Amino acid sequence: MMKWHKTVMISAPIDEVCHLFNVENFHKVKPELKRIEEIRKTPDKIGSTYKVTHEEHGKTIQYIVTLDRYENEADSKLLRFSYTINKFFQKSAQYRLIKKQQRETELIYSGEMRGKYFLGNIILKMLSKSHHDQTIEAFLLRIKNLYKE
Repeated sequence: MMKWHKTVMISAPIDEVCHLFNVENFHKVKPELKRIEEIRKTPDKIGSTYKVTHEEHGKTIQYIVTLDRYENEADSKLLRFSYTINKFFQKSAQYRLIKKQQRETELIYSGEMRGKYFLGNIILKMLSKSHHDQTIEAFLLRIKNLYKE
């Protein structure tokens, strides 16, 4: 299993940062996501599902993402997604936004990836933790840079 928990401060109001996590805007921070299609929308958003087309290293991967948890308070937002990649990995990702000041938001990005079945566990053990950490750092920096003053 691979886990992560990273934090970044962003110079923007919480609602502006939260707007990036809408389906139509998420490609701005994750350009490898080529398409996100809404499959099922629920009134409270929890349980909504999306078909994601992801391109990485010249390969196209498709998977279904479920929004497991959604909180939308004035000073705090939370979105937690889960999905299975290539039938071999179960992944969950959580984005928590916390209003620190009027124009400052803390983003806490955490999650985990587990191998499914024997082959998934073998592949996961071969993945580079440092490469995964660099990918996460680049993702957070991309978000931070969208709001540079």
